[in-house]
Amino acid sequence: MTGIAVVGQACRFPGAADPAAYWAGLLADGDSIHRAPRADLAGLVPEARLGNPRFVAASGLIDDVFDFDPGRYRISPREAVITDPQHRLFLHVAREALENAGVLPRRAGQIAVFGGVGRNRHEDMVRATLPDPDVEDLTLEIGNEKDYFATKVSYRLGLTGASVVVQSACSTGLLAVHQACLALANYECDVALAGASTVRLPLEYGYVFGPGGIGSPTGFCRPFAAEADGSVPGDGVGCVVLRRLDDALADGDPLLAVIRGSAVNNDGTKDGFASVSAAAQVAVIETALDFAEVTARDIGYVEAHGSGTALGDETEWTALGRVFKDGVVVGSAKSQLGHLREASGMAGLLKTIAVLREGRIPPSLNGGSPARYATNGPGPRLATAAEDWHAAGGGPRRAGVSSFGLGGTNVHLVMEEPPARELPAGSGRAEVLTISAHTAEALRATAERLLAPAGPTAHIPLAAVAATLQHRREHLPHRWAVAAVQPQEWSDELADGPRNTEPAAADGCPTGFVYPGIGDHYAGMTEGLTDYLPGFRDLLTRALDEAGEVAGRDFHRALSPGPAAKGGRGTGASVDLRAMVRGTPGGAALSDPVNAHVVTFCVQTALTTALAGVGVVPAAVMGHSLGELVAATVAGVFEPRDAYRVLVRRAQLVAAQPEGGMLAVSLPADDTAELTGPGVWLSTVNTPNSCVLGGERPALAAVAARLARRGVQTRAMPVSHAFHTPMLHEAAEELRELLASLTLRPPSIPMVTGVTADWVGSEITRPQFWARQLSSTVHFGAGVVRLSDRCAALLEVGPGQLRSIAHQSGIVKPGTVALATVRRRYEVARDDVFLARALGRLWERGADIDWAALRGTPAAPGVPLPPNACDDRPFRAGSGLLGARPRTAGDDAQGAVGGSGHESSGRPATGPAPLPSDSCGTPPPGTRELLAGIWRDVLGVADVDPADHFFDLGGDSLMGVRLIAMLESSLGAAVPAKVVFESAVLSRMAAAVQRWLETRQDPG
Repeated sequence: MTGIAVVGQACRFPGAADPAAYWAGLLADGDSIHRAPRADLAGLVPEARLGNPRFVAASGLIDDVFDFDPGRYRISPREAVITDPQHRLFLHVAREALENAGVLPRRAGQIAVFGGVGRNRHEDMVRATLPDPDVEDLTLEIGNEKDYFATKVSYRLGLTGASVVVQSACSTGLLAVHQACLALANYECDVALAGASTVRLPLEYGYVFGPGGIGSPTGFCRPFAAEADGSVPGDGVGCVVLRRLDDALADGDPLLAVIRGSAVNNDGTKDGFASVSAAAQVAVIETALDFAEVTARDIGYVEAHGSGTALGDETEWTALGRVFKDGVVVGSAKSQLGHLREASGMAGLLKTIAVLREGRIPPSLNGGSPARYATNGPGPRLATAAEDWHAAGGGPRRAGVSSFGLGGTNVHLVMEEPPARELPAGSGRAEVLTISAHTAEALRATAERLLAPAGPTAHIPLAAVAATLQHRREHLPHRWAVAAVQPQEWSDELADGPRNTEPAAADGCPTGFVYPGIGDHYAGMTEGLTDYLPGFRDLLTRALDEAGEVAGRDFHRALSPGPAAKGGRGTGASVDLRAMVRGTPGGAALSDPVNAHVVTFCVQTALTTALAGVGVVPAAVMGHSLGELVAATVAGVFEPRDAYRVLVRRAQLVAAQPEGGMLAVSLPADDTAELTGPGVWLSTVNTPNSCVLGGERPALAAVAARLARRGVQTRAMPVSHAFHTPMLHEAAEELRELLASLTLRPPSIPMVTGVTADWVGSEITRPQFWARQLSSTVHFGAGVVRLSDRCAALLEVGPGQLRSIAHQSGIVKPGTVALATVRRRYEVARDDVFLARALGRLWERGADIDWAALRGTPAAPGVPLPPNACDDRPFRAGSGLLGARPRTAGDDAQGAVGGSGHESSGRPATGPAPLPSDSCGTPPPGTRELLAGIWRDVLGVADVDPADHFFDLGGDSLMGVRLIAMLESSLGAAVPAKVVFESAVLSRMAAAVQRWLETRQDPG
């Protein structure tokens, strides 16, 4: 058989909510059977049964059987209550297994489902609580019958391969795996889910043993032990994700184990239906070995069926002895969990996967010594203590797994340790962990699963974790991006919690690019991005070269890195206070206005193009001072060559003007304007309480001294000239002459100008616009407000003041986030971490970042990660979510039985009140209120809004039928289905029904 890779797994077993906990339990002292004094079971077990002297209070129970998160699967609360928990749990575990495998259904091809389920008693529990079970018959059937078990998984997870229910009693789970392997080998699917689910309902806290039965009178399961006296029943759910080995290797899937071969047969005629056949067991094992093209000597461990019954165990041991004459170690998960019936083979399989991976065999518990038949000869040997396992000859470890069903369906798998695969060593570059969930609560829980200091990701290369989350997980609405270089660096972010509590926008994150002017530039800015952001180094080099050709000088040296070039070592938000207070730009070369202009322009334009390569493009642009020239260039106002001419000439003209200064003051615009006078002008209005004065330096110094005496904060800006003041009037006029010789176009991207703080059109093509922009007041803050009207995020391209202006003043609209791509000189953070954090924040808002392009190399192989958490809560029959009987117009609203109440209320809420009518046949009022009540009953939700969509709340066609029936009962009239569902939005549905009622009452 073609090698089949196990690439994902998930489970719910007694004492274990996941495979890691299951493995830890297998190595721990003691089993996972639930045992309790009889007195503690009063009220949980029927009194007559509890008083039976043969009652054994032992059971393999799994936790939180009734917990479920219907919203994760677009299931209504009411449907969740009706559905058998065995079905719900398998859906949950199947989804977890796919996430563990890193398989995305939307791009994985055909994914098949093979699964089986235990006996159903849940339907009877639901029927007992329904007011009119006949109306619900089809809904009950779909929610509880085995026929729909696999198909519902495909429906809810969007899987398009075969959906097959497999049933063979105790061997169901392993038979599902065998069938899935065959389907893969025959190329009937690309991926296969296989598993089983069994939960006894009502919950079984024990059992009554009978002489000669399979139940243990002592409450312990001791496979192949001298003290073995029977089995202990239990519950469990297990699922694996399978792919053809060649495909898994080619796609870099996680490799948990390899299935080399499998076989199935039946005992045929025998002494009794429940008896077993050693000959059939020998045959199925040998057939599986033949398919795997290995011999019995290649097998070092067998996970046996091992139920703990005298006849069954001795027969199985006899069969093992006939096949493995040269010895093999034997164990059975039932000593840990009990007999999980249909899911028992899955428990054995998941245990064997861990044994192959870890090279350690757990002990068979609860038995002091092996049974007499298990001590004879050199053949099979029972694992009575944990032991290390090293494959002979240095080859891969190989194991067998058996599962034998009541009635004689026998299954055996031959397993193998997966081929070794090297994960890349730490790259030393910033990585972004993209964590998401469908609710805010589930997001926090998912992050804690993934980022726990001693959790499963602590020892996995960060690049592999990031790549798996970015490319192999569905990106759900609630998002949290964590930027880090080393795993320990995310602890602070985990402690702080997610920044954004709102879900990501489904239609993306329109981003406004904001280009700062000079003043925050420094030597070596963006140096740490040249090897991080693909294409940036070449784009920047080319831009500096082209500008150099125009200016006749080399600008590369002006950008040469200084001591703070790549930022600090950390990923946090610490600052260099001295540098912040000093406020001087680093690097003498950038004190030259021409150098400062050109380097700033080239950095910003190169960053813009490089960001587009990872999927970040502007929905709109604006700039401050020199940044407005960058914004116009990005928007297509200038041809690139012309932009360099304007840039260099602007810088040369500014440099030729008398030097001046600029002073930031913490005052409103009106108060700042009062400070103007000879040699002092209002240059920039940043926020309602922050402005910049420009002018002659002595005059500005006098203003600063006067404000200091008043206790007003000021800061001299590190510039050589008084921008946006009449001191640059002459330069502006000469610049206008150059612009008159060029061809300018209206912006092809929406653009805000600081000149008017509004959207700009063809006026930007006039030379006078740019002359005014250089020599008159700029309204930057108001422009940012205008930009935020269309943008959910504002991205500052280059070092600047946007974050301070936006967040400290609160000028942007709520929900808009301001981000920086480049650290300011005094911020002690690595350049790559700084940009990674910004990209992560954009992704949180709904941006589609091309993470593969950012990495610039093939993605690291996928690694198995914990699945997303859910927002689980109990859903069980009798919880008040199944609604009341359909009401008639004659019911007394006060006396009717309620419908959609909550357990916390202590009583059910009242159902939908009937619409009143009068003898004249006037259409009754309150149609929307009536329908809202019916929606609450049908869907099992507490509240509905007029804008809610029936199917978005988990409704389906069957619930639609019930809605129509309840509406007819309440109105006393059969409203046609096409009228009711003219729209699935509550308010529109009510309007359609009301129109029909009015037309029916008044046909003329």
